[in-house]
Amino acid sequence: MNANGKLALLVVDVQNDFCPGGALGVAGGDALAPTIREAAADADVVVATRDVHPPDHCSFTAQGGPWPPHCVEGTPGAELHDSIRSMHFDRVEDKGRDPAREQYSDFDGTDLADWLRGQGVGRVVVTGIASEYCVHATALDAVREGFETTVLTDAIAPIELQRGDERRALGEVLAAGGRLDRAHLLRDEVALEPLIERKVERIRAVVEAAGRSRIALGLSGGIDSAVALALAVRAVGPENVWAVRLPSRHTEQVHLDDAARCAASVALPDDQMLTISIEPMLAGLSEMRANVLDDPRRLGNASARCRMIAVYDVGQEVGALVCGTENRSENLLGYFTRFGDAASDIEPITDLYKTEVKIAARLLGVPEPLISKHPTAGLWGGQTDEDELGFSYRDADRAMVCLYDLGMDVAAAAARSGVDQATVERVKAHVERVAFKHVVPHVI
Repeated sequence: MNANGKLALLVVDVQNDFCPGGALGVAGGDALAPTIREAAADADVVVATRDVHPPDHCSFTAQGGPWPPHCVEGTPGAELHDSIRSMHFDRVEDKGRDPAREQYSDFDGTDLADWLRGQGVGRVVVTGIASEYCVHATALDAVREGFETTVLTDAIAPIELQRGDERRALGEVLAAGGRLDRAHLLRDEVALEPLIERKVERIRAVVEAAGRSRIALGLSGGIDSAVALALAVRAVGPENVWAVRLPSRHTEQVHLDDAARCAASVALPDDQMLTISIEPMLAGLSEMRANVLDDPRRLGNASARCRMIAVYDVGQEVGALVCGTENRSENLLGYFTRFGDAASDIEPITDLYKTEVKIAARLLGVPEPLISKHPTAGLWGGQTDEDELGFSYRDADRAMVCLYDLGMDVAAAAARSGVDQATVERVKAHVERVAFKHVVPHVI
């Protein structure tokens, strides 16, 4: 035991009714167990909590509440989910028995805080379901009770009634004095496989909600567009996907070949693999704007915008939504052209760091040459992403997880990520320098 006391792991409400197939199933709730088990191995005390309600609980819709009946006492839905049931728990704490009020926190109406202190616990790690409700409330109460509190963000799952609910809830934990961490800074195959399936389902739902059945996207021969294509094909089938190669004067043949290899790997019909040169558009632009083709950055931005004009025209022609290919690393680093490659109807990989995109690519069966090649936007001759940025995606990804997902300062991010502090500072300065690109438009 160190000066801060023993470490307790709180496993919040991983129950049948809160996992997929349950009355209030949360996507990914049943996939948390491997990370929870890993965290349990480092804990001195492990506690599971359960939501256990009377049949007339105030939160149920029949009583005017927001939720369908769930975790009713004595029903299978209230039991711990199979994925964690075999774990050893030093205590199983039930909450939510008061029919007249919500009790999201594990500490609300229980003696859990006193019991933990009696075990010599000074630090708690919070995991479980759901991020913005019981996990959030439990973490805030743990801070108020004086425990050094960390939420393990790769071992929680959100409901997300509104986009961003989880991020807002975790921000409140940070503001209250809690901490955020991850068992693994970047997600591995085990974490990404169920996420890929959820992405496929969401893509399909978005397309159907728009009254469409088809998807169009630009296919560069790089890993990001390859992963986006594979997800699109899984969502709507190869017969409903149009991929467009968009060469310019700087496009090397290897990229065109790799794009074709990628299309073949997902059985895309030959007549749905289009090649549209953007050179006529660039030539027309150069007639209007002298020297635009002589400035690499002007040429690069113009090329990105011309490409999306072509992809959107294909989408309109065949009645398709346009799928983007931007990953989280590019998004944070501002490595995109506004109204160019950042223009899309669907963005399926914007939550995946470049390092994670490579892992997802292997899970999706993307041809290996596309995975191992150096990332490039192909905007001018010899251009590569990492040369232009001045640091590797590997270092940037680890630094950005710590800085922007876990809310750490530079020194803490360097220590947690293993990336030297000077590089972390460069990454942070770069992100801040391009932050304006994330507001489109700036409404004054």
